[in-house]
Amino acid sequence: MLAIGNFTRSSSFRVGVLLTSLALVAILFIVYFWRLASSDVFIREASAAVDAETYAFTLLHEQAGIEAVISNIKTRTSPSLSPDSNEIDTSHSFTPSRLIVVLRDSENQIVAGNYPLWPIAMGTSVDSGTSSTSIINLPAFTGGKGSTAQDSTSYSFSDSTNSILFEEVNLAGYSLFVGRNIDDLYSAQWLGKTFGWIIIALLCVLGAISFAVALYVVKRINRMAQTADYIIRTGNLEERLEIDSSWDDLSRLAVVFNHMLDTIESAVNNIKSVSDSIAHDLRTPLARLRNNLEHIDDEKLRHETTYEADKLLNMFNSLLRISKLETVHKKEGFCETELSDMVTDVEDLYQPLAEDRDIKLISQLSKIQFYGDPNLLFQAVANVLDNAIKYTPDGGTVTLQLTATSSHVIISVNDNGKGVDEHELDSLERRFFQADKSRTCEGNGLGLSLVSAIIKLHKGKLWFVHDPLMQGHGLGVVFTFPR
Repeated sequence: MLAIGNFTRSSSFRVGVLLTSLALVAILFIVYFWRLASSDVFIREASAAVDAETYAFTLLHEQAGIEAVISNIKTRTSPSLSPDSNEIDTSHSFTPSRLIVVLRDSENQIVAGNYPLWPIAMGTSVDSGTSSTSIINLPAFTGGKGSTAQDSTSYSFSDSTNSILFEEVNLAGYSLFVGRNIDDLYSAQWLGKTFGWIIIALLCVLGAISFAVALYVVKRINRMAQTADYIIRTGNLEERLEIDSSWDDLSRLAVVFNHMLDTIESAVNNIKSVSDSIAHDLRTPLARLRNNLEHIDDEKLRHETTYEADKLLNMFNSLLRISKLETVHKKEGFCETELSDMVTDVEDLYQPLAEDRDIKLISQLSKIQFYGDPNLLFQAVANVLDNAIKYTPDGGTVTLQLTATSSHVIISVNDNGKGVDEHELDSLERRFFQADKSRTCEGNGLGLSLVSAIIKLHKGKLWFVHDPLMQGHGLGVVFTFPR
């Protein structure tokens, strides 16, 4: 399972979060403008327009009298009619963009305007700050013919109604009705809300898709990274990336990566096969050569030549054993083992050698049951302890520890010998590698390679520590195994 920290630090996740956050910000802006559209802002603007018209007519009446008001109404509502005409404007139907203006005299007769009936002014009051406007519903005027304003029976109306924001004022015995159709405002509000809902739905879908894509990409990339890391840690080139789709770029990348692993595995196997074949083919003639060298009469020459032949045979045998551990991974010898007993046997084996050189061999062992091959583990610990004693000067110190945590078993061998330069620690597991400080000592550079193969067979890991005893020099070798 992916750690949440690694997940949130990925670039794909951050891009998904960014897109989702932008979508949420856009939604908040839309909701904010909704609140404006749902409030009485537009109604107040329409009310202000009605107030302005009413004030203009009132001011005109105060300055020029009622006749000037009548003339102005006729001129504004029907430019094609003479101001002296006594007819209602029937040249076109009442449209939402026009004001309704109706003037009635003291005898309740309509004397001017563009609506043939006097509206029954009973509606809902609107709080517009300084005005006393109200809203009523009027039948939609569609036209007709009438010779005078009083002839209202010849005009026609539709079945629909218009919402009218109006104000009614008294002009010295005359009543003036000034109204404005606000259906267009309601339509604009409805249209804005409808498109707002659509945009919010699209933004929600966009945010969900971007976040889902981020999850998908992060999951695939982390799975690829984990597989690659496992291959690097274990050296198991048989592992492959899982491919569960074929439509995306990551799947195509996984296919290419698997092809690359196929090529690398084939090349590595060919190299190992060649080296193993060479080691196997040369081991037999070397054995025969060594047997022939035993017949040399010169004892010194016989000893030197057989010694060199034994070194070559040991080298080839080590190569074959490493190859067998790395390729076959045989686990026939695996069983429940008391590690403390196994490590004690190694300690007993090397205790006399340490005492001969006055090397202090200190052990600290815990009772731990472990499932593994005791013979291979014995050889791994013995190789490391042999190196520690070999490269520790007389009178030095070597420590041998066996401990455990809740998740791992730990075996460590530390010394205060020559040590290895820190830049060479990563190369100690390579075959035939010998650190500069150890080239004067005997060895073929295969000991730690064999140890590494044994540790990997047990799914463990090999660590190297510079100056583990805090004396300015020395080397620590640590085995860690999962429990």
